[in-house]
Amino acid sequence: MRSREMAENYLKDARIILEETETMFDKRVFHRVIRLCQEAVELALKACLRIVGIEYPRSHDVSDVLTENRDRFPAWFRGEIRDLAEASSWLAEKRGPAMYGDEVGGIPASRLFTREDAEQALNYARKVVGLAFRLFKEFYE
Repeated sequence: MRSREMAENYLKDARIILEETETMFDKRVFHRVIRLCQEAVELALKACLRIVGIEYPRSHDVSDVLTENRDRFPAWFRGEIRDLAEASSWLAEKRGPAMYGDEVGGIPASRLFTREDAEQALNYARKVVGLAFRLFKEFYE
């Protein structure tokens, strides 16, 4: 399914969410940085899939769909798919704990993540959102 308006909206939301992560990082609320980066990456990657006409799964991790459909993307984007898939998987894995903490161990989310975790999440999100906007511009502008 190709839908310029939907993809554009996802990307705008991803950019706004990414801006929110900067505030959370400055406030040292690292679990929120993780959570917000995951949302931004999920939206950005689903926008990429929409752009090239791939119906994405209703799950938070789209790494398999990206990898399986790499030939649908331009060459420059295909060269980034491994990193994009890694970002999707890494952040999706941390999504629940960043929201709820470790319920079994009784550890709140605020104690699970470090500055380094938040920096990694931000690096992933910045890269993914940037590449997604580039793909959008290439297809539609």
